[in-house]
Amino acid sequence: MPYPAPDPAAARQASAPASWAADAALSGLMLLLLLEWLYPLRRLADITEVTSIAPFAVTFVFLAAVDTLRLPGWVLWLFKTLWILGITAWLHNGQAVPSLEWWADFGRELWMDAAEGLEGNLAAWEPATRTLLFMTGWAFFISVLQTFVLERRQILWFWGMTILFLAFVQLFFTIDMFPAVLRCTGVSLLLQGLLQQGRWYDWRLEAAADGSSKARVPEARDAALKSSAAPLAGLLLTAACMAVGWLGTLLHPQEMRELDWSRYIREFEERFHSEAWNQRHAAVMANTGRTGYGSDDTRLGQPLQPDQSPAFIAVTPRLTYWRGEAKSYYTGQGWTQPDSLMVQYLADPPGWDPDAPAENAYYVPVRQTIRIQDEGLNHQLFAGGELIRVQFLQSAGGQPIPVNLVWRQLWSERIMIPVMTDPLAEYEIESLVPADRTALRALLNEVDPSYPPEIEERFLQLPDSLPERVKQLAAGIAGGESSPYAKAEAIERYLREHYTYSLHETRAVQEKEDAADRFLFEQKTGYCDHFSTAMVVLLRSVGVPARWVKGFTPGEVLAVDGEAGSERYTVQVRQNHAHSWAEVYFPSVGWVPFEPTPASGGAGSEGTAASPAAAAPSESGGGVWERTLHGVDSLLSAARAVYGGLSTAFNAVWASIRMLLSTPGISLWGKLSLGIAAAGIAALMLLIHMWTKKAGTLASSSDSISIAVHSWRRAALLRLGERMWRRLQRSYGRALPSMTLREYASSRRCRTETQRIALLRLTEQLETLHYADPDHRDTVVTRHTLAEAWRRLKQSL
Repeated sequence: MPYPAPDPAAARQASAPASWAADAALSGLMLLLLLEWLYPLRRLADITEVTSIAPFAVTFVFLAAVDTLRLPGWVLWLFKTLWILGITAWLHNGQAVPSLEWWADFGRELWMDAAEGLEGNLAAWEPATRTLLFMTGWAFFISVLQTFVLERRQILWFWGMTILFLAFVQLFFTIDMFPAVLRCTGVSLLLQGLLQQGRWYDWRLEAAADGSSKARVPEARDAALKSSAAPLAGLLLTAACMAVGWLGTLLHPQEMRELDWSRYIREFEERFHSEAWNQRHAAVMANTGRTGYGSDDTRLGQPLQPDQSPAFIAVTPRLTYWRGEAKSYYTGQGWTQPDSLMVQYLADPPGWDPDAPAENAYYVPVRQTIRIQDEGLNHQLFAGGELIRVQFLQSAGGQPIPVNLVWRQLWSERIMIPVMTDPLAEYEIESLVPADRTALRALLNEVDPSYPPEIEERFLQLPDSLPERVKQLAAGIAGGESSPYAKAEAIERYLREHYTYSLHETRAVQEKEDAADRFLFEQKTGYCDHFSTAMVVLLRSVGVPARWVKGFTPGEVLAVDGEAGSERYTVQVRQNHAHSWAEVYFPSVGWVPFEPTPASGGAGSEGTAASPAAAAPSESGGGVWERTLHGVDSLLSAARAVYGGLSTAFNAVWASIRMLLSTPGISLWGKLSLGIAAAGIAALMLLIHMWTKKAGTLASSSDSISIAVHSWRRAALLRLGERMWRRLQRSYGRALPSMTLREYASSRRCRTETQRIALLRLTEQLETLHYADPDHRDTVVTRHTLAEAWRRLKQSL
């Protein structure tokens, strides 16, 4: 017999606790889907600089939980706002409860970032602001997603978005996301099955409310609802789908391979190539970069111009190379590091015992202090050798940063702090530096040493496309040597004696060219990237494990303190001191640096001056706003080119149409169809024309607004600089009329070295503000940097 529909009010009242529990269960499954968006951030830590997703995961749980409570809107968003502000403050205050002073600084930073945003300079935003916006955006999205789940009973659209995101990560970053796809699919099917059961119950309530006898639910469906058959069926369907997917991978196992986009790019160029396209491509390939420390080393050889902008100031007892990171995978065009696993730094971690290498005369422990000047380097630590201990870290706001926030990338030895942490301003480290490489001759006398399997697999890798003549040259240089050390010295000496140094007489390596082969046999001139890459490739060709390392040379000596034998050097390291070199692995001592570039001295030797030209290419391009405008201009040019091509095509098509219309035998419907097609083409051309014209007007209007805001901010900064200069003279004495800022700073008496460095930093900022190019991205002085320099000077008193 027909099932009598329940009373809606009574049903809702009786099932209130059960309904809340069901909502909580559905929200829990939804959270499992949301977490799939966070897991890749951790696996791509070298790109995202996110070493821990725990704070974000906890935030997701909190946001979903408060939405499940169905509180009033103002209460709900009050809780969310307080939580987001609190977790942001906790993260960027070194995972500690922030003080009132920190909150005041945070408010000022938000205000300045708002001004930067109006100007379009989004790249200048503080990390705390970015974290705040990231979590706020997710708070809105989670609310919308939970509304779809709990109210509209829909989740498959979000499953599709998640699958596309995981596929994107796998295709572009070569990370196996199949387990994540299985988890995502299983959770989505289970969740949708539970949501479908709720839909059936809602339909019954609606039918009862309408009083319609025709809308009653069949008895079979009611039986399924009253029992556990519906969720059990959904669970069985989910298990079956996952089992089929897993079985498919077992039947056809394949290793994860990097997707080759060259064929698609080549087909696109062949289909849409034009003279303008070819000219633009040639101009990009011939573009000259600047020296400096960058992150992209996938294509080497670009001609460079020296960049004198400061990177950092360091105090060290020995003049050492400053290691940034090593890369092991040679592609033929450049270097990558395929493994991005990050491990948390621990004080005196296992395997980093400073006492064991100290017994060897080759290593010397040193303590070094680094003060960062380039904002692009304020999340990475540079060391003079193998890092063994971090003594302290200090943020730009003057707050200490816990050492447990330091992370190390395996194999590349890149040391960094998470991007969510406040920028580094100063840090002190202990590291083991090479003392004298000649001491190795007595240690490294093994003719045929045994290497660990992971060393051979990673550091003997060469591409299959490497020309055979490179291997023949390596055998000719080092084939007569007996030990790996002798082979390394022979290749180092050969490169320094047979090739010349030049920043300009080079070009970026082309597709299907090998960077080492081109340098060794055709170009025969280049800078440090060419020499270091060639040495690593030649060493691997004769069976010697080697890796490519980049960082900085020692820098310019500003001052020498202390007595003979216990000197402390204060050095200025600039972007034109960026450098790359080779390191060779020996089982008895580890990694040993070699310097094949003729413009520099031996790696790790004392007294080596930094070569002003030995540098690695930096990432080109200005701020986000400038790159966006450049992209819009390129897009408009492409649109105009398309418009011109369509105009030519339209003229040809119109002539053909007129000929067809005059041809007897064509029906009226055929002529009408041709007319509609012609009208569609004309409308498309008109829309393209209107869009490009409107975009050009918006671009010119945005330029005017940007200029006005920039002028206002520059005037405010100059006034602030004048106030600081007056306050400086009141504290340290008046300056003579003919005295420059640097002469004034050098003539003041300082009680400590820290006070002297802080005074020099403030005068450098004031000098840059008044006399440097305000539009140059490397000489930009902001209110934040001025305030931070003045605060550091006050703290040093």
